[in-house]
Amino acid sequence: MSQTKGKFKKAMRPIDVWGLALGAIIGWGCFVLPGSAFLPKAGPLGTAIGMLIGAFLIIVIALSYGYLIRKFPVSGGEFIYTKETIGKRNAFVCGWGMILAYWSLIPLNATALALISRYLFPGIVQQGLLYQIAGWDVYAGEVILASAFIIIMAIINIRGIKEAAWLQTAIALTLVGCICIVTFIIMGSADWSNLSPGFPDGRRWWKGVFSIVAMAPWAFIGFDCIPQSAEEYNFSHKKSTSIMISAILVAAILYIAVCSVTAVGLKPWQDLLADRNNWPTGHVVRNTIGLAGLVVLGIAMFCAVVSGMNAFYISTSRLMYAMANEGSLPKWFGHLSPKYGTPKNAILFTMAASLFAPWFGREILIWIVDMTSVGAAIVFAYTTASAAILAKRSHDRKQMWTGIIGCIFSLFFLSLLIIPGMPGYLSFQSRVVLVAWIAIGVLFYLNIRKTYVRQ
Repeated sequence: MSQTKGKFKKAMRPIDVWGLALGAIIGWGCFVLPGSAFLPKAGPLGTAIGMLIGAFLIIVIALSYGYLIRKFPVSGGEFIYTKETIGKRNAFVCGWGMILAYWSLIPLNATALALISRYLFPGIVQQGLLYQIAGWDVYAGEVILASAFIIIMAIINIRGIKEAAWLQTAIALTLVGCICIVTFIIMGSADWSNLSPGFPDGRRWWKGVFSIVAMAPWAFIGFDCIPQSAEEYNFSHKKSTSIMISAILVAAILYIAVCSVTAVGLKPWQDLLADRNNWPTGHVVRNTIGLAGLVVLGIAMFCAVVSGMNAFYISTSRLMYAMANEGSLPKWFGHLSPKYGTPKNAILFTMAASLFAPWFGREILIWIVDMTSVGAAIVFAYTTASAAILAKRSHDRKQMWTGIIGCIFSLFFLSLLIIPGMPGYLSFQSRVVLVAWIAIGVLFYLNIRKTYVRQ
């Protein structure tokens, strides 16, 4: 059995865990991608169908997570599940992919704050132009803003899970409320003919739908934050499955709602995209509701960004803590703060690594995040396979087949991303970053192999 069980404080309520999952799932992409990715690829109907299919596939995968949480209620999640069922080498591969997927979303959310300010308060934060990277202007003011939030969220997480969980719950509920307000107001007076056609002209409908399905591992990554804090629940772990499912369903509805608002609110959606607005969603809200609506949308985006940073701070630090206790990372990462009972060193390292990112511009970060779907799909495959293996050992045929089907879905997601010609095939830059991360992982593993495997 895993040795990762520590002395975390059991302070997380069911609503806190739900807020953790939803806040991690809904980030900046929910507000920016409708006009830049969802509608151009699939149209309003294709996006809705693709999101619902993606949510269904992810829920099947989540069933294996709920099963494994009950079997291994410790920090480390997928890393521990893989280690206990498949072995330490595969566990390292799983954990290495998880670290990148979780960590990269912290600075990306932080730099999204600067993106919000460009639309809501143009010119205020964009002060002190430093240089340009990959076509993105890097301003000193934006670097300072992103860095300040990275440090603040680190301090909150060091001070304890109770404070972080309370903040996460409040922000997640505010996020849902703001999106509902904007959606109800715009939908109530919209011209529904603006949603026609349901799919983009000149593209087969199924390609549009599956281009959205291919994004599901990225779009719904966050529900898997729940296992990382399993030692800190103050309730039965049996509830974790229903919490994950409800968070995934609510997230799918929010994605569809924001995309539909963008498509229906002002003019036929294809005409809107032809105008080449920098931010179609904000443009629609501003011109239908006014400045007040844009402020509400801005509050929702701010909540999504902060909740995402908080959730991935929690998940990254708990994962690194578990990996340190299993010998796949230095023991330094496994230190708990005597005062707060939190993995302080892991949080500080995550903060330090994140503080470098704002200096490199947002485009390079997006290249990293574009391939997090690959890492997520691999992690999902390991987790569902672990559930199937464990269920077979326990003679639980129902869960065994659930795990097998979930593993097939995970490999399907992976195929959409790495096979040339598939709808979600990675860009060249993302493939380069992926190969580089794999190479670093191989070198690191060769360095620790003797002590890690024999421990």
